[in-house]
Amino acid sequence: MSENEVRNSDVYLSLLSRHVHRYPEDGTHKSWVLPRIMILFASGDIDEVVEVIVSDMIHPIGSGLVASVLVEESIRDEVIKKLRANLKPMNERIQHHPNYLSSVKLIERMNCPTIHIEEFEETDTKKRYGRRMKGSPLIVLDFPQYYFGDKPTAIITLSTFRNLHEVVRLYKREGLNFDSVSVWSSKLAQCFDLVTRLSQAWQWTFNCVNESIKFPKQPPVPTSGVSVVEDFHYEVHVIGDKIKTIAFPIMH
Repeated sequence: MSENEVRNSDVYLSLLSRHVHRYPEDGTHKSWVLPRIMILFASGDIDEVVEVIVSDMIHPIGSGLVASVLVEESIRDEVIKKLRANLKPMNERIQHHPNYLSSVKLIERMNCPTIHIEEFEETDTKKRYGRRMKGSPLIVLDFPQYYFGDKPTAIITLSTFRNLHEVVRLYKREGLNFDSVSVWSSKLAQCFDLVTRLSQAWQWTFNCVNESIKFPKQPPVPTSGVSVVEDFHYEVHVIGDKIKTIAFPIMH
């Protein structure tokens, strides 16, 4: 690299670091905005869940992103393997973002296990001695979000459960006020069981993501009810001054 290229690179990094403290401009780096949690049972669609996580990890600061994932123990290794194989590099501004760098320091200090993109020396042809690529997206295993501060962390946490009791405990342990819960299971009874156990959660989806849902228009004063529109099942439950919603695709 020539001297001019080095100088230009330094100027670019200086400008990047100056602006990154105010990025994103919508302020979603200052406080969590509509964070989501995904709960994956062994009968759920692993590939769909992995796809959502990988997509959100490209730019892991923003509104309506996955912050935490709970995975049934029997499929933990498979999920980790697929995540590791599919992770993509993060947005460059996030790689230099103070929220992300703060999380990296805490991860290193606490020696947290992570899923990340690995890089290898050219001589390591069998790829035995990988190291975490600088600026890699990070999925932290078995640590809750609250360990990493009260601002958006630019990481996702992934924990393992064996039963519904542990799901409830791990949900509360994350320390976030989740906007929505996405449950993935072929057993609807399992999904509805969680709705009753996690009374503090108000927006629920089963086997789908929020973006695929077009909830039927509600009257000025919402009322409880059930409807089916374009192969989607919708429920509205008015509880006091709050509204609990449930949506899931109908399997044919």
